[in-house]
Amino acid sequence: MAEVFEYGEGRVLKLDRPEWTGLASFEGDVLERLAAAGLPVARPRGTVTVDGRTGLVLDRVDGPSLLAVIQGPGADDAERRALVPRFAALQEQINATTVAGLPDLVPRLRNELETSVSDPGLRDELVALLAALDDGGHGVCHFDFHPLNVLVGSRAWVVIDWLTVAAGPPTADLARTLVLWSMRPRDRVTEFLREVRRESVERRGIDDATLDGWVRVLAAARIAEGFGGEEAEWLMRVAGGAQRLFV
Repeated sequence: MAEVFEYGEGRVLKLDRPEWTGLASFEGDVLERLAAAGLPVARPRGTVTVDGRTGLVLDRVDGPSLLAVIQGPGADDAERRALVPRFAALQEQINATTVAGLPDLVPRLRNELETSVSDPGLRDELVALLAALDDGGHGVCHFDFHPLNVLVGSRAWVVIDWLTVAAGPPTADLARTLVLWSMRPRDRVTEFLREVRRESVERRGIDDATLDGWVRVLAAARIAEGFGGEEAEWLMRVAGGAQRLFV
């Protein structure tokens, strides 16, 4: 949706692609409120317009993505496992924070289920499951939280790309993380997320059945984002309960 450029000393410009122009203003407003709530985000420094495209000026974060750290040759298995609690704690911190004015997640999911699941029986089952799982929580859900969107800065980890942010039940955000990366080939990230699931279930005091229920709902809802073919078939398999993730 955007391109990122250097923009003077210690700043970057996240410039909306032409077909997405205008998103920078939304993300800038969201980041202001998240920063005020104490969450680890890149500080916004206003918006600009370049060739008719809106852009968001941000403080530069120097450091690799967590994905690069996990996949890189510099860390051994023990060091990678040590990253799991920090990643899980960071997502839990975000989900435990409440920020006014964010889009409401549960109605969005309900609408996506109703438009993406063609089988009436499964659709009704998943809509009912969503209602049963909804605990009324309105914590911050990044909804695109994964190792590529966490930058390992020299002073702290920073979370980027907040365009999908919403307010909703915390477990939904964890389940979304699992769904987003469920089709990756088996590699170090797969093992990392398997440990993240185990760590997060223990930290949050939730049971596997609750998490698996959210995974089913979010797999079906993701089809509404335009997936087809093999990806849609996989997501429907998960939505139907035939495939558990990262167990």
